[in-house]
Amino acid sequence: MSANADAQRSAAPPPELGRAARRSASWTIAHTADEADRPSGSQSIQRALVLLNLVGVLARDRPEGVSLAELTRVSGRPKASVRRVLVALVAEGYVEQDPGTACYRLGLQAGVLGELAGHRADDLGEASTDSLIRIADTSTDTTFLTVRHGSYGVCTRRQEGPGPIRNYALAVGDRHPLGIGAGSLAVLSALSDDDIDDVLASTATTRGHYPGFDDETLRGLVRRSRRDGYALNDGRVIAGSWALGVPVHDAAGRPVAALSVAGIAERFDPPQCDELAALLHTEARSIHAALTRSQESRPVRGRP
Repeated sequence: MSANADAQRSAAPPPELGRAARRSASWTIAHTADEADRPSGSQSIQRALVLLNLVGVLARDRPEGVSLAELTRVSGRPKASVRRVLVALVAEGYVEQDPGTACYRLGLQAGVLGELAGHRADDLGEASTDSLIRIADTSTDTTFLTVRHGSYGVCTRRQEGPGPIRNYALAVGDRHPLGIGAGSLAVLSALSDDDIDDVLASTATTRGHYPGFDDETLRGLVRRSRRDGYALNDGRVIAGSWALGVPVHDAAGRPVAALSVAGIAERFDPPQCDELAALLHTEARSIHAALTRSQESRPVRGRP
């Protein structure tokens, strides 16, 4: 686990953040399907989108941006190819280059798209804000919202607790196959058995980058999560980093997200797990109720 005392923070990102960013970037690459699996003619678009994601992840905690050399190394693509894609992204405003450092970060147009996506009635994000704060304040640990995206879970929100430990094992933008991590496992465990079969089949290749997460192991974790009423990541992704998660259901009762709390192993003995699970379930029900109210208040298309 990458964790340190908040008092040790400085103006520059701590080393743990840099390592977390590099892990995130590696996962971005790992989740990229082989080009042979892409529709004909789409490879160049896919490469540009992967590079855009890498700029966002690697420059997340670096105001000065990320260098061409690092983008080349992490992406594994030729430097000339990476530079050509960056030039195109800069020209369209999705990436900008710092005139002082010559490094790259997300540009204005990327921010505009983020705003437009937010205007798409982000009910889940809005409904979860207060819950994340309450969980973080009560547990004193770091709290996350993980949202389902197909067969994957994406960390979309993170809330620090007032305690002295900061967990950098998961950051906004990190993407894992469902079942990898507490929140992601909570979503997987809430799916039907048929849906779980589909998820495991579609992520089989990607999970090769995660030792110890074969089909049999994940099915066992699903059974344990259903029995206990919560999903527990007992240091399986990053040694020493533990987390507990529960699913969040939308107005139709579908498991669309999860709330989770991460910390050190000592904070996850059975009595504490039960207390955390009760807290998370209360907030998950609150979010579900808010999503239901929002859905009910939304006008039906074609009616006044």
